[in-house]
Amino acid sequence: MKGIFVSYRRQDSQSAAGRLSDHLRDHLSGVPIFRDVETIEPGVDFVEAIERALASCGVLVAVIGPRWLTVSNDNGQRRLDDPDDYTRIEIATALKRDGVRVIPVLVEGAQMPGSDALPDDLASLARRNAMELTDRRWDYDVSQLVDTLRKVLDLAAPEPEPPPAPVVAARGGGSNGRSSGCWGWA
Repeated sequence: MKGIFVSYRRQDSQSAAGRLSDHLRDHLSGVPIFRDVETIEPGVDFVEAIERALASCGVLVAVIGPRWLTVSNDNGQRRLDDPDDYTRIEIATALKRDGVRVIPVLVEGAQMPGSDALPDDLASLARRNAMELTDRRWDYDVSQLVDTLRKVLDLAAPEPEPPPAPVVAARGGGSNGRSSGCWGWA
């Protein structure tokens, strides 16, 4: 089964990416979901783990927060301009692969970057239709994303839960002949 790769910047959208990953696990049980801090065990080569996850994913969800484009390294250089930046590598790799849907997910009021603000290997990301996840509409927004992921990964819709069985109220007769649920006064 193809999985979902959640790409994000720790300095930008770590909390939103974690919250989203938790919701995806709840709504897409059985689908492998890769998020580095949750998936890579201590002592495992993280470059190899990321490469394996990218090779087996059907969808890469690029979580983009308000600082995603501008986060810089210790030298003040924009991290996205570094060819060895992991976020850049993850997304560029997925964009090159056939059969992988790359879905930009905007969080915390972020705007979709234009192609002129992206390195060449990420420029096509700007042409992808983005989804927005907001705190106010979180459950609805995530449900829309889950529906999209089900279609992309060719997953069956969940079985609807059966309606609860009707509750039959027991009728009891008191000495006045009224049912025990009557609030009227005699």
